[in-house]
Amino acid sequence: MKNYLSTYQVAKTLGVNIQTVRHYIRKGELKAARVGKKYIITQEDIDAFLAARKEVRSLEKIGLTEKGRQRVHELKKNALNVLTYLEECPGADVDELSESLGLSRKEVLRALRRLEGKNLAYCEPGGEKVDRARDPWYAAPRGK
Repeated sequence: MKNYLSTYQVAKTLGVNIQTVRHYIRKGELKAARVGKKYIITQEDIDAFLAARKEVRSLEKIGLTEKGRQRVHELKKNALNVLTYLEECPGADVDELSESLGLSRKEVLRALRRLEGKNLAYCEPGGEKVDRARDPWYAAPRGK
């Protein structure tokens, strides 16, 4: 059974006022279930809330415009789609990924660079030198 926390417990944990926690819930930023007149929140929901706030704040720090934020969101979505495809079909090259996912080669290469930078995917050289556009890509094994 999951551990459920009250708004009071969440407020103490986060170091904010209980009204602030209710505000986050009403805005939909913090998931909660209503039981009678009270809210209950799981630790997973608190973790997701904090991760989302961390991401928003990091984007605010670098001063991205709304268009820039949308591009970052799109890149993350594309990278997740590419990673999922590589897990299902290892050894795909950029053309195969582009055709299968309906993305441009540029979008695929950008997503692959992001995944490679986070050690989630790697390119296996077909010759002496790595050609990221033609060589096969693989999802990196996930640590446990």
